[in-house]
Amino acid sequence: MVDAGITLFYGVLALQLPIGVLMFFDAKRLKLKNPEKYWLGVVIPAVGFVVVLYYLSERKNLPKEEADGTT
Repeated sequence: MVDAGITLFYGVLALQLPIGVLMFFDAKRLKLKNPEKYWLGVVIPAVGFVVVLYYLSERKNLPKEEADGTT
């Protein structure tokens, strides 16, 4: 029974890591504020799937970076 739980945990983690990386780069591409918070939210086991659903549903409405004109 313990082996099944550990296998399930690693399976979920193996699925969440690539999704988190994709969301991080997508958030950077969209110039969202703090793109790392979406990455960290997805990597947390069990809660990550909720963050993925929220991100995908609110992707166009999330706060963007401020354009301050400096380079």
